[in-house]
Order: sequence, then structure tokens, then C-alpha cells
Amino acid sequence: MKLFLSNINNRVLWILFMILASAAAFTSTNPIRQQPSSFRPHTTTTASLSVSSMPIMPDGMVNYSTVPANADAFTATTIPKGLLKDHSTKKGTWGIIRVLQGKLEYVIEGRESDPCLLLFALSPEVDVGIIEPERKHHVKALTEDVEFVVEFHRLPDTGPVEEEREGL
Repeated sequence: MKLFLSNINNRVLWILFMILASAAAFTSTNPIRQQPSSFRPHTTTTASLSVSSMPIMPDGMVNYSTVPANADAFTATTIPKGLLKDHSTKKGTWGIIRVLQGKLEYVIEGRESDPCLLLFALSPEVDVGIIEPERKHHVKALTEDVEFVVEFHRLPDTGPVEEEREGL
């Protein structure tokens, strides 16, 4: 009888553990923090995820450019290759990713002081993606119907903007 109760207790503990582990992993799917490793963020396991937040753009920023300049929005088939790989803006240049339709993955690379990746699934229902100056990041279409634009901002009177943009 004792052995039977011991097995039941072990099963109950295992089920409780699995429920708690699942609940902790899925408390928030956006945004996600992940410890860097040899695999890309979209192949993560729930054990390596924790909650973080989108960077905050300072007050007083002024929009000086929006891309794409020659179309209404980027789509899953027209995202420039430069946006799909790690890249960054210049010192003092902030960005806003506005998803107009569909879903877009936005990954912010870690820093020396905080090596965690930040992973966001952006959509029209979710707030915008904020791009920090000089911070590596990239995007990827999560749905075929995705449409988005990127706005570039700087503080007023900080001088001319001379940026080379690959494929924009």
C-alpha cells in the first residue's frame, strides 16, 4: 500500500511540476528574453525564456525619414536583405518599426553588459518596435501578409544625418 501511495505522490508532484513549468514559460509570449546560444531565437525552448520589455525612446525625438521611400510598406517578399541580418543605426539615430498588417519578428541582439537577446512578435495590435542607436537588431516576416515601415528619429539640432542604408 505504501509503495502505491508513493507512486501516486510522485505522479502528482510530476504533474504539478509540469503545470507550473508550463505556466511560467507561457505567462507572456511578447516580449521574450533569451540567453544567446548557437541557435537562432525562433528555435528556442521554453526553458530559456523570460520576460523583458521594449526599449523606450526619449522624449523630443523628431522624425527625419521613413522607409521604404518608394513604396507604401515593406512586405514579406520586399524586405531588404540588410534588415534580415544584424545591423544597427548610427549614434543618436532611433527607429520605430510600425507593423501595418500581419506579424513581424523583431530581434534585438545582446550587449556585453546584458548578453540576452530580446525577441518580439510585432503586429498592428501590439505596440511598435523601438530601435536603439548602435544596437544590433534584425527582423523576419512571421506571416506572408506582413506590411511594415521603419521611421528614423533624432533629437532636434543634432546635425545632419548621413547614413548609408543597404537596399533602402
